[in-house]
Amino acid sequence: MHITWQRLGLALTLLLAWSTSMAQDLFGEERLPTVDEAIQLVTDADWDNQQLLLDFELIDDVYLYQHRFGFTLKDTNGNVLESFDDITLPEGKPKTDEIFGDVIVYFHNLRLALPVKSVPLVDTQLEVRYQGCIEDTLCYPPTRKTFDFSSPTPSKKSSAAPAASPSSSAGGFLDTLQSEDANAFNQWMENQSISLIIGLFFVGGLLLAFTPCVFPMIPILSGIIAGEDNPSASRGFVLSSAYVLGVAVPYTLAGLLVALFGAGLNLQFMLQQPAAIITSAVIFVALALSMFGLYELQLPHFLRDRLHQPGAEKRGSLIGAALMGAISALVVSPCVTPILAGALIYVAASGDAVTGAASLFALSIGMGIPLIIAGTGGGSLLPRAGMWMEEIKRFFGVVMLGVAIWLLNRIINDTITLGLYGLLFAVYGVQLGALESAGEGLARLKRGLALVLALYGSVMIIGALAGGKDPLQPLETLASTSASSVASTGKDGTNREDHGPWKTLVGKQALAQALANSRSAGKPVLVDFFAEWCVACRVLEEETLSNPAVLSEMTGFDLYRVDITEINDDSQAIMEHYNILGLPALVFFDTSSSEVPNARVLGEMGPDRFIEHLNAKVMPKL
Repeated sequence: MHITWQRLGLALTLLLAWSTSMAQDLFGEERLPTVDEAIQLVTDADWDNQQLLLDFELIDDVYLYQHRFGFTLKDTNGNVLESFDDITLPEGKPKTDEIFGDVIVYFHNLRLALPVKSVPLVDTQLEVRYQGCIEDTLCYPPTRKTFDFSSPTPSKKSSAAPAASPSSSAGGFLDTLQSEDANAFNQWMENQSISLIIGLFFVGGLLLAFTPCVFPMIPILSGIIAGEDNPSASRGFVLSSAYVLGVAVPYTLAGLLVALFGAGLNLQFMLQQPAAIITSAVIFVALALSMFGLYELQLPHFLRDRLHQPGAEKRGSLIGAALMGAISALVVSPCVTPILAGALIYVAASGDAVTGAASLFALSIGMGIPLIIAGTGGGSLLPRAGMWMEEIKRFFGVVMLGVAIWLLNRIINDTITLGLYGLLFAVYGVQLGALESAGEGLARLKRGLALVLALYGSVMIIGALAGGKDPLQPLETLASTSASSVASTGKDGTNREDHGPWKTLVGKQALAQALANSRSAGKPVLVDFFAEWCVACRVLEEETLSNPAVLSEMTGFDLYRVDITEINDDSQAIMEHYNILGLPALVFFDTSSSEVPNARVLGEMGPDRFIEHLNAKVMPKL
């Protein structure tokens, strides 16, 4: 029953007015117990079973109100990790109370287990709110207590381990770089100096440059250099350096924000919102049209005037390259590798804004070094102004349009995407001369290639009209017969087929029901959180999750693929509920549907390394 604070204060005053005579019957001439004496609370953390334990011990004739409980788990920066809004409290005794009316209360003792959705990787504080009364005597005011819990991640080296020498530290450094486990990066960096950590991030960035996450940046940078009237090695170096510095800006800001707000700040998902994707696609289309010579992209006049006339155009190109680098970092590379995931986990746990910004800046610069080398070489290899240069500009314009379509595929269905790709191929084939008469030599070869592009584009358009989705198999829908497969609804309203033993799920409710079924069957679970716009997710599924040796090791597991491709509230709720830092993410659950601690796989992991991870960190805890 809702009651105003004025009524509550009046009721407490009346109770206190006659509490003395009643207290003599219950407690004799002794003073009334304080709230801490009447209600003793002991807490503990059971990280292995992902729960916090609360033990209330009440003296005789003291009770607790069920509806006055409240719990909040925060990190040391004040970010809420768990609110426990959906917790089900045990049954109590009904009581008609003088203040709250008909209520449920607890006498003698009460033991609660608060389930934690994921084991926190930082120190935490649990705030407990409750209120109790002495039977027919007085009511204590609402009580609020805070309890500190240390991170379950080991923060000290084993006492049996010898002190690390420089050589052993170097070995640990190399082992960490070669590891495909994000938790290994986080744990290794905890006891290292800031200079060594920044060095690790820089080298990690170099390794990150050779992953599918960075590949889409290469044609974008090449297109920027190709847009120059007279490309050269020096000009390619300057433009690619500006591009890499632009890439570094979002990474540095990400390190700063994650350090300040914790791992719960899901930047990856935020940047896949339709507004961000559409804005980026429009920019790529505008850049592509400038490659076709429809107009020339320049800074506004008032900015060019401020930058002085002699070098205004070059400065404008540098700013444009930096802007494209920033956009590329935000949306072109929407995947998480073990190196980047481990970096974000470490930064979130540190809570140090300077460390977070410096670490991610070093990682982005390391990632950009190969891009600078490629840009410098590309600038010297491209031909000077002339017909060939115009053809190259148009080619990169087509590449930019392809990137725009690839971005839009995250918010439009696959059939429309296939049609757009087909239209792009067909038009480019015609532009190259597919319908013109054949010349001699290279001209004949060029017309042949143009004809192939135009025909393949036409086939993709036909496939899209028939409901096809795959650019590599555009006519699959027309050729396929009735297929027997279990499927779940995808973003385009069609059915997504299960992948072998992996059952595809869409939505938080479907996952919760699947986990409940596995719990009833007493089976452990591996959940693969993926999205179609995540390049690394596809690599992980094709190379590892479909590997026969891996599937053999996973015999006895229920395997679920949770599709969060569509950018909506349900996908956001799934990522928040399971604390998904980024994609791809693999989460293991035991037979009671509790997450196996310190066993998550973030980013790509090869088959052999995955099997080692499974045997070392998952199986022993089942």
